[in-house]
Amino acid sequence: MRLLKTVCLGISIAALGSLGGCTSSEELMQATNRKNTKCKTEFLDDVTIKGCSTNVHTNISGGKVALTEDTHRRKKKESILNSYIQQKYSEMMNVAPDYIRSLKLYSFIDDWYGVRYRLGGNDKSGIDCSAFVQQLYGNVFNIDLVRTSFDQYNSVTYVWHKTELHEGDLVFFRTRGKHITHVGVYLMNSYFVHASTSGVMISSLKEGYWSQRFAGAGYVDLNKNKG
Repeated sequence: MRLLKTVCLGISIAALGSLGGCTSSEELMQATNRKNTKCKTEFLDDVTIKGCSTNVHTNISGGKVALTEDTHRRKKKESILNSYIQQKYSEMMNVAPDYIRSLKLYSFIDDWYGVRYRLGGNDKSGIDCSAFVQQLYGNVFNIDLVRTSFDQYNSVTYVWHKTELHEGDLVFFRTRGKHITHVGVYLMNSYFVHASTSGVMISSLKEGYWSQRFAGAGYVDLNKNKG
């Protein structure tokens, strides 16, 4: 009797499944998928849905622009760093912070400040005066200078008066005998940056030692160097 009831029940279910109004197995599967993907990670035209949260990336002229919290933090960090550099070097050279405008130049100086002196050195393990000037010109001004202070002296267009010096001009010194033996990069207000025996630092042309040994200055003439 139980077997007969089971057979009859099975026939009834099969008959119901064949009716047009019944739910097919495909529809049941779709319904199940919709239920299970409610918080599923999906990707649709640069819209990422993770769980139940959405991150939208806007397309502008084919490029993706994501305005994230990290972008704002980076800009804020850059602004703070620039203000720090302006304040630090304006105090060193006795000028107003607004005078420190070449932030790429002063960022480079700040990155190298205090690196020890090493004759023939060319990196942060130790560097000499002409190599430092060469590094500065290459990284800040994208200009390839010759290597030694003597050759650099012979490659510039001379500036005959200190009052005519501009930021980026080269200043030369005779620290031993009659030959050019030292070089730095002029900044402003009589101050220049150089790799001295005390390391990379900023000094003044008005200081007794440098004033007595000053041998001249000049700017890099690109046309002259090309010739």
